[in-house]
Amino acid sequence: MTKRDNVFYWLSCPVVFICTRHGQERDIMTATAMFVSEKEPLLVVSVAEGHLTARLMEASGKFTAAIASESQKKLAIQLGSTRGDKLDKYRHFNIATIEDNQAGGLIPADSAAWLKCEIENTQTIRGYQVVTGRVNAQGNLDRAPLVWQQDSFFKLAPF
Repeated sequence: MTKRDNVFYWLSCPVVFICTRHGQERDIMTATAMFVSEKEPLLVVSVAEGHLTARLMEASGKFTAAIASESQKKLAIQLGSTRGDKLDKYRHFNIATIEDNQAGGLIPADSAAWLKCEIENTQTIRGYQVVTGRVNAQGNLDRAPLVWQQDSFFKLAPF
C-alpha cells in the first residue's frame, strides 16, 4: 500500500506532549491525542509499552496532554527521537515550563493549551498502551496549535 492509498496518511492529528511525573521522576514525549467525547471530557493517547512515560502514567494514574504550538516544531522532533530512561528531557532540552498550580510544572511554556487527565482506562494493544484520560482541568494559552499530516507539520488556523 502506498502512502497515497493509506487513509491514515491523510488524517491530520494534533501534536501533543504527554507530560507525566511520579515521585522524583518526570518525563515528556511527543504523541498525538484524539478526543472521545466533548460532553464527557475524554481523550485517548497511546504510548509504547515499557517506556518511562508509560511507567510513570501507570504509577501516578494521571498525565497532562500539552498541545504543541507552531513554535514547538523543533521540540516535537527532539522529544520524538529521545527516550527518557537515561536522561531528564526537561533538563536536556532546557524546557521552560509554565507556572500554574493546576499544571504541576510539567507543561512547556510555549504550548498552545493543556489538558490535565486522570486515567480512566488502559488497554494494551500490540506493544502500546492505549490510554483513555478524563480531563479534569484545562488551560488555553492562546497560541496556534501544531498539527501533523502527510509527514509534515502545519499551523492550525481558521480560514
